[in-house]
Amino acid sequence: MVESRSVTARREQIVDAAIGVFLRYGYARTTMGDIAQAARLTRPTLYVTFPDKERVFTAVVDKMIADKLAEIREGLPRQKTLRKRLCFACNAWTADGYELIQNHPDAADMFDLGFKSVCAGYDAFAKLLADILDEPLRGSQLHLSSEEVARTIVLAAKGFKDTAANGDELRKMIAIHVTLVAGAIEPDARR
Repeated sequence: MVESRSVTARREQIVDAAIGVFLRYGYARTTMGDIAQAARLTRPTLYVTFPDKERVFTAVVDKMIADKLAEIREGLPRQKTLRKRLCFACNAWTADGYELIQNHPDAADMFDLGFKSVCAGYDAFAKLLADILDEPLRGSQLHLSSEEVARTIVLAAKGFKDTAANGDELRKMIAIHVTLVAGAIEPDARR
């Protein structure tokens, strides 16, 4: 089924408006009325497009993830070493997310692994890291798959985000971890 331009435009309008609502109130406190008001639509029009709040939230998380992954992919070619590529990707994903939560405490829902869309986002980020790691790991003495290493980086970064006292400490933990990983994969590479 192909959506008409007006339906696609309405979906985008709702998702764009709902981002601010979910950042401000979080998932639990956001109502469909809040979303309709922010999108400047009637509630019945909103319900025609999205039958429930969970579907709006999923669309919001999906958009935020797609935008962040595109931003990372766009910036990767400027990073010349494995360490710099991993550090750039992890800071963009983890540290930027951390700062979003610091500025909007109710935005923590955007990173709650209880939501399938959030889990899918972490999986997509792990896939991006695996792509970064694939070639360097093939040329290394390590017998690890890029998927295995990527998963450890994602889980470590999540742990760092959950325990960091501030953004600077988070970035430092990421830098240390990435330096260790990149150094194990490319021990003779310039950092």
